[in-house]
Amino acid sequence: MSESQAEFHDRLARIYRKQAETGLTSRKSVTIDRNGYVIVRGAGRGRGFPWAGLMMVVVSFFVIKGVMMSQIGADFYTQNVVRLSGGTQVEKAAAWTMRPDPISSWLATQIKANL
Repeated sequence: MSESQAEFHDRLARIYRKQAETGLTSRKSVTIDRNGYVIVRGAGRGRGFPWAGLMMVVVSFFVIKGVMMSQIGADFYTQNVVRLSGGTQVEKAAAWTMRPDPISSWLATQIKANL
């Protein structure tokens, strides 16, 4: 067996051994680099649920509500939410999400105190 074939078989043995250790058996892509080596890339891990993005949306939602309550006043804000709750289904859903809650009320008082 020539030296290049032995090197190729050794490389394949390392690849298969690595696959057996990591449990990655499916192949995502097979390419040949400019030196003639076969590069086998295993499938990457599946992406999980984006918890950080979801938390950023939730925190932003409460912060925006708190800023609105501090700027226009809690009484006026509550009146507008009550006015919305008498409308269509979409307006009722908006009124339900925009109703004052302890977190946004606390944020509004903190923003008002620090201005």
